[in-house]
Amino acid sequence: MKLAINGGKPVTTINFPSQLNMDKAELMMVVGDCMDNGLLTGYQANSTNFYGGPMIQDLENLFRSMYHTKHAIPCNSCTSALHIACMAIGLKPGDEVIVSPYTMTCSATAPMLCGAVPVFADIEKDFYCLDPESIEEKITPKTKAIIVVDIFGQPHNVKAIQKIAKEHNLFVIEDAAQAIGSQYGSDYAGTFGDIGCFSFNQGKHISAGEGGMLVTDHPVVALKCRLLMNHAESVVNEGKQMGWTRSVLKEVQHMWGFNMRMTEITAAITLNQLRKFNESMKLRQANVNRLNKILSAIPTITPSPIRPGCTHTHYAQSFTWDMEVSEGIHRNEYINAVKAELTPISRREKEGVPIGNGYIKPLYRFPIFDKQKPRYLSNVEHLWMESLFLMRFCAPPTTIYHCNLVGEAFQKVWNNRDELRH
Repeated sequence: MKLAINGGKPVTTINFPSQLNMDKAELMMVVGDCMDNGLLTGYQANSTNFYGGPMIQDLENLFRSMYHTKHAIPCNSCTSALHIACMAIGLKPGDEVIVSPYTMTCSATAPMLCGAVPVFADIEKDFYCLDPESIEEKITPKTKAIIVVDIFGQPHNVKAIQKIAKEHNLFVIEDAAQAIGSQYGSDYAGTFGDIGCFSFNQGKHISAGEGGMLVTDHPVVALKCRLLMNHAESVVNEGKQMGWTRSVLKEVQHMWGFNMRMTEITAAITLNQLRKFNESMKLRQANVNRLNKILSAIPTITPSPIRPGCTHTHYAQSFTWDMEVSEGIHRNEYINAVKAELTPISRREKEGVPIGNGYIKPLYRFPIFDKQKPRYLSNVEHLWMESLFLMRFCAPPTTIYHCNLVGEAFQKVWNNRDELRH
């Protein structure tokens, strides 16, 4: 059977279903509760409407309840959440922040907004989060914080990194953009650091187009996050009326903020998707299990492990390619041949087939980080160049049927691997 990359017939020519998890309930909330009422935003920075409208407050309450956190502050994106978090902990020019090289750029650029310096540590070779040993090697007297990333839906090594932070008196900001609902023990990703950050961007588990959330158990930190998100004018104008104590007002009275507020429409969509999150995760997990089973039958492919004692929400499915048993076929050659057998996801056709070779280029290879480029980080370099690959086929309404098509493409290319060598 000739491979599609060599001119043969592909496994499928029909696009995979759109992964936008929207329904009529969201439409009714947006039209009925937001548009008809004319309340597109409930915020007024310098009034007692400082806490936003009814959708915002309902979203806060549900998020706090589901993820067992004392404070939840909606904002317009996870990028904004990271910027707010860096300012809330008081980063200043010259401070150093240890960051991951294998994540979205904003996890590393956020400290730069405060004039702080991102310092790249290596990642774990099996779970892909920041490696605690590498973190230890990067700490200097200038280190102020660690930004950990729960990458692909996998919680970071909470116990080890919290121990390091405590020993060195460091803040921990947790980027849980890809890991909402994941657990380390009985606690949820995003709740382990001083501040946690979530994303509701398109493609995430909960998608409202844009949107973010900050969580913290520290009341003064929470207030700082709210002020940074919402102009900080209430410190001067309405702080006493809202019951803030004199000591708290003294700590925050010189703050200035931004407009990083979430709209009522975004909150309505997010709220409805949050309510059906557990049901959606069951479907996602079934797809993950099916793809893992199929691809495990190919001797060069291993599904990435889940950290012991954790649950994984699989923002993306990750696998490793073993060059030692691949008969000389490089990961990229194989994956490119698989992609030729498949089709993109509907409404995201321009992005191509959602299988990636090695995730992104390590961040320190981008020109903006030239001054921070480390000598060599072996784990991330090997994963990027040789081993890791990702898939984005697990989110509903993708079904087992679609997973079988993906598995058929992988198996077809492996069975006809001689075509790749020749």
